[in-house]
Amino acid sequence: MKLKKVVGRSVVFRFTVFLTPLWVLFLAACEPDENRLGVDIFPSQDTIIVFADTITDIETRLVRSRPRITSVNEEDEDRRLFLLGSLVDSMTGLSRAEIVSEFGLSVAGDFGANPSIDSLSLWFYVSEVVGDTTEAMHIRVYEFLDTLSMQEDYYSDYDVSGKYNPEPLVDETFVPEAGTTVTFKIDNPDLLSRIRQATDLSDSTFFYNASFQELFRGLYITTEPVSEGGVMAKLQMANDLAGLRFRYYHDSIDVSAYDTLSPSTYTFTFNEFNAQKINIFHHDFSGTSLEEILDDPDAEPPIAYAQGMAGVNVRLSIPDLANYIGTGQIAINTARLLFYVLPDSISGIPQEAYPDQLMMEAQLVDGTVIPVYDDVINTNNFYFGKLSQSNETSAFLPSRYYYNFNVGRHFQSMINGEIDNAYFYIFIDKPEISTDIIKFWSNYSGSDDGLRLELIYSKFD
Repeated sequence: MKLKKVVGRSVVFRFTVFLTPLWVLFLAACEPDENRLGVDIFPSQDTIIVFADTITDIETRLVRSRPRITSVNEEDEDRRLFLLGSLVDSMTGLSRAEIVSEFGLSVAGDFGANPSIDSLSLWFYVSEVVGDTTEAMHIRVYEFLDTLSMQEDYYSDYDVSGKYNPEPLVDETFVPEAGTTVTFKIDNPDLLSRIRQATDLSDSTFFYNASFQELFRGLYITTEPVSEGGVMAKLQMANDLAGLRFRYYHDSIDVSAYDTLSPSTYTFTFNEFNAQKINIFHHDFSGTSLEEILDDPDAEPPIAYAQGMAGVNVRLSIPDLANYIGTGQIAINTARLLFYVLPDSISGIPQEAYPDQLMMEAQLVDGTVIPVYDDVINTNNFYFGKLSQSNETSAFLPSRYYYNFNVGRHFQSMINGEIDNAYFYIFIDKPEISTDIIKFWSNYSGSDDGLRLELIYSKFD
């Protein structure tokens, strides 16, 4: 029995020793060649090879934004904000925002046969404040004399020259506060007289919006530019508390009772349905580091900027992908552009001030500008131009942030010849209402975090 046990163990040992080299040889024979994993399950004539490339040979230029649509459209039913004020920044110089707005009737007016107009005032609702929240803003308001249309688009470079009465209705200084209304008294005899005449029962001005806008087109609202610091108010123009309001006593009230009774009020509104509004933006880059390189086709800035209010954009020139990935039957599995943000210690922009999202558009050879296809079809913006935190950080290093654009479909169309390979522009999301600015490394910085295009693609032999 003991011998059998020893022999049994000996047999098992010899078998194991014999198996080990065979198993190693089997594993070695099964080790896949590079890029060949799984190829043998396809017919030999349908071989697919998967590649991964990182392209950093991308030209980066800083340019002024094209004019942006800043007027009211069908998407503005949420009562969007309009910017008013001026800011000076050492990076981007002076940025200033003005507003042109029509008025609309709130309700049909019935003031009696001979109402008495008591006073006229302008009301704004300040939703947010950007910049020095303790600084005063010098505002001037003029009567706008031209016509606008709710069916037309108006842009951030709208020219208001010669379209307003140069005599201001308001010329005052105030400190804007978020979540409050601000009121300015208007003491203009001509305007008061026109309103008084229009309240006559024989006049239809207060029954038809078009008739009212013939009487009073609207306002041109501007502020005095600042030399440093500054403040920007975000006005919710269509707020129920905003508008041009006059107080009046109905003709049924005896004049002797005016001192004891409260007057009635009527408001011309900045509503979103029949009162067109335009934000006008001005930028002056004089004296900044951007002045010499902005719109220079030969400049190679180490730092790229994107700025709201239709300010600075980044223009990219993507090289011909065929020089990197070749030609033939190619399918883009993944394509993403990465922009790493400059650290706070260098940029001077704290992380909490980073824009949540950047956007991208393409300019074709004929000059046509189109949105990038991947953004248009993407119902979840989290995957397009979103601010993300790198998972490469450790507990001992500061966080790294980047903006990620997934552009696989757009680049596939470029490879297929369906879309030109021209210029791409990077800009702040919603530039018509944003004052944000962000800096990131360009390819000329020498930083490992420079702009790059990461590609994973398949080739069909």
